[in-house]
Amino acid sequence: MKNKISEIVVVLLSTLAVVAGLRAAPINPDDVGDAETFGHNVQYMGVASGNVTLSTDPCPSPTPTPSPPATANNSQCFQLSAAPAQTNFSAPDIARVKLPKKATRNVIYPMLNIFINYQLQNTTGVDQPSGVFRFTASVDIESDALLDPSIIDPSTGLPANGKLINVFDYPYRDDRRMDVNDRQRMREDLVRAGNTGLTRKQFHDSFGLTDAQVDALFKSSITLRMNVTGAAKLCTDAFIFGNMRFFGD
Repeated sequence: MKNKISEIVVVLLSTLAVVAGLRAAPINPDDVGDAETFGHNVQYMGVASGNVTLSTDPCPSPTPTPSPPATANNSQCFQLSAAPAQTNFSAPDIARVKLPKKATRNVIYPMLNIFINYQLQNTTGVDQPSGVFRFTASVDIESDALLDPSIIDPSTGLPANGKLINVFDYPYRDDRRMDVNDRQRMREDLVRAGNTGLTRKQFHDSFGLTDAQVDALFKSSITLRMNVTGAAKLCTDAFIFGNMRFFGD
């Protein structure tokens, strides 16, 4: 019996050694697309949400003009101009997630869920060539590691000064001709998930960071902020609820 048990133990240890050897084999990026995170466990890294309201009624105080501040409940309001004038709006920092140092090893994987409800209506009494509701929800990344003056933000061509803007976004556009009294109410749920996510390779290749700067970034505390910018024309009301969640490894 002892010999039998010994044989079983040897077989199990041999099997584990083979499995460990297989796991230790190098991963080819050409095979898996992203060798940096292949086989890593996924961890949740926070969630945050905020909203933007557009209305023909005056916004409650404090008004967001000219630089909309995020209020206590992360909601921002804009008053729509009378038709057919266009209203441009910019709502920075409606939601934020603050990651501690070394929160993730190789990737910041973003996911945006955006719920919208708006109405386009031509009340001008004449045909209009364009009724518009468009916006872009974007994510900025902030870190002391990005204060290095050699880091240039590709979105602006200027020194990052601690922030890379628009590292991840979701654009939406509804632009249509509207005859007299045309009306359309839209309610949609939108989802935007990262492909590779914000990996070490992405920061190196797309944002121009050196290997040392990427290492410093992933070791630092990081703040991720959601912004919403857009425009509305022949719009009677609109509501945008933005939610962002992040994953790491």
